[in-house]
Amino acid sequence: MLDVVYLAAILALFALVALVAQGVEKLGPQPGAPSARTPGRGAQPPASPASDAAAPRGGDNA
Repeated sequence: MLDVVYLAAILALFALVALVAQGVEKLGPQPGAPSARTPGRGAQPPASPASDAAAPRGGDNA
């Protein structure tokens, strides 16, 4: 009789995990929906040529 109780408890636990997984899946982004975030590191300001010339460059120029 105790085996049936354990089996029912395990099945109830799996059902609970499946229910939570469905809820978490609904919280995520929908497939095919446009994303509000842009891929990559985001908008980078353009580098000015004056700052490139004044910046010291590392390397093997010793």
